[in-house]
Amino acid sequence: MVSAEASPSRARNHDILTLSAIGYIAYYLIVQWHEVVGHGLPFYLMGSRHLLLTSTSMDAPDNIPAVAVGTMGSRFVSVSGSLSTILLALVLYPWLRHAIRTRANISLRFFLWLMVAIGFFHGCCYPTYSGIFGAGDWADIIALWPHQGLLRAIEIVLGIVLCTVTVRAFAPLFGTFSESLVRLAMVPYLAGTVGTGIGGFFLPAEQMYYIIIGLIPSALIGQGVLLFIVPRARKVRTEVPVGEVIPRSPTAIVLAIIVLAIMILTARGVHFYFA
Repeated sequence: MVSAEASPSRARNHDILTLSAIGYIAYYLIVQWHEVVGHGLPFYLMGSRHLLLTSTSMDAPDNIPAVAVGTMGSRFVSVSGSLSTILLALVLYPWLRHAIRTRANISLRFFLWLMVAIGFFHGCCYPTYSGIFGAGDWADIIALWPHQGLLRAIEIVLGIVLCTVTVRAFAPLFGTFSESLVRLAMVPYLAGTVGTGIGGFFLPAEQMYYIIIGLIPSALIGQGVLLFIVPRARKVRTEVPVGEVIPRSPTAIVLAIIVLAIMILTARGVHFYFA
């Protein structure tokens, strides 16, 4: 470790393919957790016994009255999506802190940071996304309530505040990684967005509107912590780690290819029936 003022950053060769693989896998897992645990489990608890999981969504085709739009059941299913990714981040956070404290494998540390930081941000940004686009989980939460304009404005402000807190909270941990921090942030961000987009374009043609208004914007916003973390991380850290880089990992790259194949194969949906 050297003084941030005394030495320029030297470690600028984090492997791009490995960063892409790690970023894509992390974002895919967060999205699937959001859908399966965040929406699928509440659907089941509310009485749905036919669930449809696509590469980017979870729905209940049996359309039971308990989860009709505007009901408490529908609002419960919708809010659980955001809460589930925040819960996932909370569960993984102690593991992340332990990995950083013990200087565990840098690829593992960075993967855990992505899972925790994006997990929090993904859950916190949904109010802003729904407030801006009038779609998504938080649009369903306020569905049929009066004063929609005011409620959407509140959602936007709430989401911005929560996202700002998330960026500030995770910047110090991000600053424990070597330069280039820009590469560490932007490569996973682009990989997660492009990978999600590829999976989305295998959805049925009638859902193309959903891809444009929902899937791609949510991917761009859901990982937004990576867009804002670098300046804050550099500002709050007092030492710059040097010489430790994320190396080429064939295992991570192969896993990412497998995950992408799974996303494409399940894009049109997998039906689950429960007794």
